[in-house]
Amino acid sequence: MMSEVEAKTASEQTRARLLDAAREVFAEHNFQGATVREICRRAEANVAAVNYHFGSKEGLLAEALNFSQLAALQKANVQADECPKMRLRMFLHDFMLMLLDEKNASTQCRIMARELADPTPALDQIVSEAIAPLHEFLGKLLREIIGDKVSEAELRRCVYSIFGQCQFYRHSHPVLQRLHPKLRYDHKEIEAIAEHITEFSLAGIKHLAKK
Repeated sequence: MMSEVEAKTASEQTRARLLDAAREVFAEHNFQGATVREICRRAEANVAAVNYHFGSKEGLLAEALNFSQLAALQKANVQADECPKMRLRMFLHDFMLMLLDEKNASTQCRIMARELADPTPALDQIVSEAIAPLHEFLGKLLREIIGDKVSEAELRRCVYSIFGQCQFYRHSHPVLQRLHPKLRYDHKEIEAIAEHITEFSLAGIKHLAKK
């Protein structure tokens, strides 16, 4: 007979497996397309386990959308002892690794990218918990770079343009692989992408500041 400690440990392991499986399935199919049955199949858990541990599929999503890694990235960037342009380069490098790394991509970032491409009711939570803070962070960083030489509206469009470049490489990956069959998002390629986005964006910002 299983002891109380063993039962608690088994329950915690099941909960952890459900979260890992849910992040994978949500990233692949979005919230609407993800099924509890598929999540439980991957987690090797009973279908009733979702309701037991999280109350519902919505409750599971709320737990799965833990953007602490993304928040930690922003906090570390703010605290870095580097000039704003170097911090932009650092941020884009780290962010693109989270978004694209084929071996260690952040499932939360993949869920976010999936929701942006095909929104579901989960998007409201993603915007409030991840996207809004991320846009605010990048806006402040760009303001440090560009000063008061552009309006708030123009600064906001700069933020949109940079994130648009980042998201393109995630959303368009199937197309890019067909155009360039040998393309792989390994670290070397991701670093090159991040460097290109940085240089392209800094050149655009410099041009706007001169207008």
